[in-house]
Amino acid sequence: MKPIRPALLFAVLAGSLLLRADPEEKTAAWNEAPTGFLWDQLGPRNTVVDTSVYAAMHHVSPGGSDEKGDGSRAHPWRSIHRALADAAGAGRTAVFIAAGLYREDTLIMRTRTDLFGGFEPGSWQRDIFRHQTILSGGGKSRVLLGVDDARLDGCIVEDGAVRGHGGGILCDGVSPVLTNNVFRRNRTLEPEDFPHDTARRRVRGHDGGAVGLLNSANPAIRNNLFHDNETGIGYGGAIGASHDCIPVIAHNVFWGNRAGVADRKDTRSGNGGAIGLLYSCRPAILHNLFAANESRGVSDGGALFMEYFCWPEVQNNAFVHNLSADDGGGIDHQKFSYPKLRANLFYGNRAKKSGGGAHMDDSAAEMENNLFAYNHADREGGGIGGTHGWVHAVNNTIVHNDAGRDGGGIQLSNVKNPFLRPSILRNNLIALNQPEQVVLPNDADTAYNLMHPGGYVPGYYNKDSSPGFRDDGRQFTVRAARPDHAGFVTTLTVAEPLEEGTLAGRIVRLGEFWSMVRANTAGDITLWGPPPPPDATTLEILPTFHLAANSDAINAGAYPDFPPRDIDNEPRLFPAIDIGADEYHDAPAGPK
Repeated sequence: MKPIRPALLFAVLAGSLLLRADPEEKTAAWNEAPTGFLWDQLGPRNTVVDTSVYAAMHHVSPGGSDEKGDGSRAHPWRSIHRALADAAGAGRTAVFIAAGLYREDTLIMRTRTDLFGGFEPGSWQRDIFRHQTILSGGGKSRVLLGVDDARLDGCIVEDGAVRGHGGGILCDGVSPVLTNNVFRRNRTLEPEDFPHDTARRRVRGHDGGAVGLLNSANPAIRNNLFHDNETGIGYGGAIGASHDCIPVIAHNVFWGNRAGVADRKDTRSGNGGAIGLLYSCRPAILHNLFAANESRGVSDGGALFMEYFCWPEVQNNAFVHNLSADDGGGIDHQKFSYPKLRANLFYGNRAKKSGGGAHMDDSAAEMENNLFAYNHADREGGGIGGTHGWVHAVNNTIVHNDAGRDGGGIQLSNVKNPFLRPSILRNNLIALNQPEQVVLPNDADTAYNLMHPGGYVPGYYNKDSSPGFRDDGRQFTVRAARPDHAGFVTTLTVAEPLEEGTLAGRIVRLGEFWSMVRANTAGDITLWGPPPPPDATTLEILPTFHLAANSDAINAGAYPDFPPRDIDNEPRLFPAIDIGADEYHDAPAGPK
């Protein structure tokens, strides 16, 4: 009898865990029913503080005094440190922080103490956009240390810098609530002894340019803006999480964050331009906008990266124009991770190698009701790429993606992990990709897919037919652009008339600038993000790829295996369901 090699034993055990794990262990931090897209709830918001729940309320203002003040509205303290010290033993405490710049030593949050920014120092009226409370590390220190049972709400956390995890805030085994904040220009520095040597790749650095989560930290991270944060060497330009973290990350905007900016020798140690997950993390990542994030140093996952048994729920997000220096322009997952990707938008993401929209390596994924459009890979898999993995892909729409070599829509191969069962592709609409729709070198279970033009793979009930989409793309001439830096939006005045309130959540492009519409009036369109280049005068409202009434995808899907609701959370019309992410309804709901 031949001895069992340790590497083979590990592979078999890992594969068994991946495909047969206890369902309880697959559950991420989200227990709410699907709701469809909620783009009107993105980013920081003004909220009213319920003062009735607090035993004490303290006030801090740049014009106050730690020596002569008493923390009242009339006589506030000068420093946040003073307010936190006085909160000890006072019961649940609220600290109201007036507008101004606070550059203090690293603030250690206090249990049962909530920090609220955005107050006018005279009237103590709250508007987090007009009265900005800025907590700064001055480019020299971490800004905050988190604790349990505490909140940070309505503050700007900026210019944190640390040679460790979490440039803006570190949560090591603790779970505060982080809501309605702006995290900008925070960074982690590369380790002093980091080996810039291509013979040693994927060496752990310092993760989480803005937020570092370690050792079962499970914070709620909601309605924040993450902009221009970075890691020198480390995962997660905005958020890095490792070792059994189960946070809720919802309704945030991640824009222009970077991982691995100090990787001089391409050691592949800066994965996850916005979020990087390591070692059994199971977050709920829901209703977020990921735009213009980037992984560098031949690293993976332009927006989101995970490896080593991470099982996140990734639902109702938009991944727009993110860039990977290697694989996975939008998402990359590896090392027996198992994300559930449901009802996400992937537009215009780019990968230097494989998987313009999403990529897998030594891992598996469930994909349903996702839309992949206009993504690009320099090598294989313009929409979806994969090596040595398994995917269960049902009712996705994959259109207008391209790859430099093959598999413009999908390219999946598996050589190293023969113990994984064949991938499953059912009810997918895969059309108008270049150079071809699907490349599957290995066995796969393919059925009821519409693939056009040509190139449909062996299986049963696959068809080559024109998809038949609604003509809902539009173009507008831009006359003026007005940036609102406090709200991180830009309002464009356009020449053509608009129907008010009809474009929220639409993905747009102005040349090489991509964004999402926040709102529109009869003559203005407000986009998330900084202003586009001044020479960009044509605004493209990109199609949504919902089905037209004459589409051959209608009533052509297989009913034994399909999600009960579509990408807009509308019911599938059983038993004659449609192919693709959209289920056609005569009177559609939502932005179609």
